[in-house]
Amino acid sequence: MLAVFSPEVELVKLLEVNYIMPEQTFILDKAKRKAKIEQTVRGFLNVLDENRLEMEDGLVAWNMLGFTMFQNSYPNESHTAIQQRMIEYSKTVFASRQKN
Repeated sequence: MLAVFSPEVELVKLLEVNYIMPEQTFILDKAKRKAKIEQTVRGFLNVLDENRLEMEDGLVAWNMLGFTMFQNSYPNESHTAIQQRMIEYSKTVFASRQKN
């Protein structure tokens, strides 16, 4: 049987590729990112358990880890400037979570 060209079908295919698929890809990428973050947090909590750290020590370690990441990103900034960046970043993340 010969395939019949249908402009309507071709238009739907074009729309799916250019409009629907990117949205689905965005949703999938967002879910993958969330899963990776959750996996990282679980890994960090496992490290805390393995080292028998209490909550306070765990929070200190988490803060030090965050500071180290910012320090690596901004090696020429002072301790105070990095702390300010961390505070601003936390506020931005918190505000974006409130919108979702």
